Amino acid sequence: MPYLTDPTDIKDAIATCTQVERLWVDTEVADYRTKTPRLSLIQILPDFTGDFPNDLDLLMNRVYLLDVLNRPQLTAEFINTIMADSAIEKVFHNASYDLRFLGKSQAENVTCTLLLAKSLPLFMLETSNFQLKTLACELCDLPRPDSSEQQSDWGRRGLSETQIRYATLDPIYLAYVHRRLMEIERMTQRDPATDNVQVLAAEYTRLKQEAALLESELSYVEKRLKSAMQAQRIKQMHRVKFSSYERSTYKTPFSELVKLVQEEQLDFDCVLTLTKDMRTQLDAVSDRLPMSVETSETLQLKIIPPEDEQL
Repeated sequence: MPYLTDPTDIKDAIATCTQVERLWVDTEVADYRTKTPRLSLIQILPDFTGDFPNDLDLLMNRVYLLDVLNRPQLTAEFINTIMADSAIEKVFHNASYDLRFLGKSQAENVTCTLLLAKSLPLFMLETSNFQLKTLACELCDLPRPDSSEQQSDWGRRGLSETQIRYATLDPIYLAYVHRRLMEIERMTQRDPATDNVQVLAAEYTRLKQEAALLESELSYVEKRLKSAMQAQRIKQMHRVKFSSYERSTYKTPFSELVKLVQEEQLDFDCVLTLTKDMRTQLDAVSDRLPMSVETSETLQLKIIPPEDEQL
């Protein structure tokens, strides 16, 4: 558990981290509820070959804790050396938060496990939420850590042993979650030529029927809620925010538009998408128009009612 406070040791650790292709990274922030949050720690677990051990303590010695509180020059060195290097993948959970302190738009080759988890089908994750600790426990069977230290005073020095252990475990949990999410993502990338159509069709039918019921119920509740909040002039209730606006749609006869463009000699050249009815009316004279055709293929699925399946 290398908790590094000496600037020379921190610079050496940063240099060491440039030798690997992937880093799992987390941060701890002091005064995070104020208008002036301060970066306190940068926690890094460099990637390594082989399986993850069952004993988390074996990984803790691989983690670097860089104490950068009130040391902008060390943070800048980490940003310039690590974050801006496109050859090194930096993995975060909820990366947009950490990037506020680690280079923002300077950062290259960043992976966010929160976004990765949200991009995967929920039925394959089966987790209660997308928090890192939840993913670690429910996806990777890791013990749930004591989260009380998350809101502790990260601007205090020296740090307690429980704070140091909590900070050290974060990139380890992140690494487990990232590897598991990558495995699940690979499972979603099936070859259509060999995919199990029977299983997929059954699952699609079940989900489609459930979605139809939910859509009907959601539409009913949504309509009532809008009307009630409007009538009672309630702008927000729980996490639901109500607003209303007017949208104007401007329409004009096509013949009048053509006439005006010609009379005023307006530079109003545009390409129209012809409807089926318009194409029918123009069929006899279509050869007098410059015409381009864009062809696309639409794939459709339809649920067959049970009685039709028996015919």
